[in-house]
Amino acid sequence: MNIKVILLGLTIFTFATFGFAENVIAQVTQKQLMDYQKDADLARLEHILYWTDLIEEYQQKTGSFPFQNSLTSSKPGFVRIVTKAQQEYFDPQSDKYISKIDNNARGSFQQFSIVDFVAELEKGLGREIEEKYDIQNVPSKTTIGYNYFVTEDGYLVWVPCITCGVTPVSTLLLDGYTPTVNIASEGMVGSVTKAYTRDDMIAHPIFKDWMARGYIKEGYVRHVEQQNARDSKASP
Repeated sequence: MNIKVILLGLTIFTFATFGFAENVIAQVTQKQLMDYQKDADLARLEHILYWTDLIEEYQQKTGSFPFQNSLTSSKPGFVRIVTKAQQEYFDPQSDKYISKIDNNARGSFQQFSIVDFVAELEKGLGREIEEKYDIQNVPSKTTIGYNYFVTEDGYLVWVPCITCGVTPVSTLLLDGYTPTVNIASEGMVGSVTKAYTRDDMIAHPIFKDWMARGYIKEGYVRHVEQQNARDSKASP
């Protein structure tokens, strides 16, 4: 057989094999990313229930929601529930700052720190709490962290949930690609797109399905939760 034909055949075989292997690697990587995203989203759904439970217990004990009586203007109060490491992506003084995910870049809200938020909750509840944060530390195409808003009418908490998509109980941020789940007090539900009270969200069949899907790597999720459980009190 002509040596050129043999070499050509080997070349085609090599590229075909490499292409197949590359495709398999890409598929494995994509699956790992999707598995991670599913776990991150399930943790976010657990965490929105956790934080809203504390917020509503605080209101029952004090008669108002956290920072509701501290508003000094018509601007809603706002807390970004993030770790110190995550906060760097929202800090204009940081090299990691990403302006497009900073939803208070224009100062539209009266912002309170997560340190003060945790301290206020603990003061009103009369006990120390564990802090639950987004397990995703670095933004990708979408934002990270949780958001608490308060006005004279009540409160809203929203979390990103990428794998939730857009449904009757989840909506899309103005960025056009970040689905969110929104829980609000009765006085705020009518003012926020697809917001539900905590009880109504828990009872909704779609939310129940999300919560029932289970973790893929729960051990990792719990490990990250424990690492961050006192983040607001940790030294910088």
